[in-house]
Amino acid sequence: MVNGITWEEETQARLRQAREKQKQAEEICKQSEIEANHLKEYANALEKVLELDRQQRGIKANGQHIFDPEHLRTQSVRNSLIEIASANNGLLVVVEAIPILMDAGVFTDREHARNSIYSNLNHYKKQFKKERPGVYRFVGQQSLDVHRLALLGVK
Repeated sequence: MVNGITWEEETQARLRQAREKQKQAEEICKQSEIEANHLKEYANALEKVLELDRQQRGIKANGQHIFDPEHLRTQSVRNSLIEIASANNGLLVVVEAIPILMDAGVFTDREHARNSIYSNLNHYKKQFKKERPGVYRFVGQQSLDVHRLALLGVK
């Protein structure tokens, strides 16, 4: 017996305090879990809003044609270049293609985009003929109309 309290009473008091603290900790965990779920839902909603905005806005080239970012992002760089060229009467202007591909999310770095575009143009010399520096004409084995049908999935 210390200070008028037996060992058993002191242990029971400590046990009650420990259980109260455990309940408080569990309540804090529940609250933080609920808040984390709310933040996750908020982040998902923001991602959906951004995706819808990208789809509605599209990507404009020369202020005329609108490219679907998801479509450009999911195809090869070569096919993206062909699509950009076909929207511009068969001409591919590299300085205009770079921002289109970057806006679509195909590339994040201008230098990498430029190098990849010129690498594709060099690799597919038979499909892209150089007209002047930075400007290439798409003269592929298939006509532009046939290529547009192929992009749509028509054979």
